[in-house]
Amino acid sequence: MNRFFDFTNRQLKFVGFLSALLIIQAGYLFVRNNVIPTNPPESFEVFIGENEKIYTGIFVLDPNTAPADSLELLPGVGKVIADRIIAYRLEKPFEQAIDITEVKGIGPKVYEKIKPYLKVSHFERR
Repeated sequence: MNRFFDFTNRQLKFVGFLSALLIIQAGYLFVRNNVIPTNPPESFEVFIGENEKIYTGIFVLDPNTAPADSLELLPGVGKVIADRIIAYRLEKPFEQAIDITEVKGIGPKVYEKIKPYLKVSHFERR
C-alpha cells in the first residue's frame, strides 16, 4: 500500500486504526438492529371527558367534549374539519362513533382511520 500512496508508517497506522474502528462500529450497528429485540413502546395514561376516565395505551377522544386542538391530532382531520365537528356537536351531540361521518369532510375512509381513537360517552344534553 505504501508504494501507491506515499504514506508514512504513522499515517498507515492511523488509517488502519480508522478502518478497524469503522468495522467494529458497523458490526455493532448490525447486531443492535438485527439481533437484539426491541421493546414495544410504553403505554401512557390519557384522561378524557368530564369524569376523567383513564384509558391506557392509545389516545382516545370523545368527539362530544374534545377541544379543537385535540381533534386536529386525529389522522385526516385538520383545523377546518375539527371546527366542523365542534359546530355539528353544538347542534346535535354524537350518540355513536359512526355519527361523525355526518360531518362534511369525514367519509368512510377518514372514519376508518379515526375510529380507533374515538369513544363516545353518553350524557344528557344541557
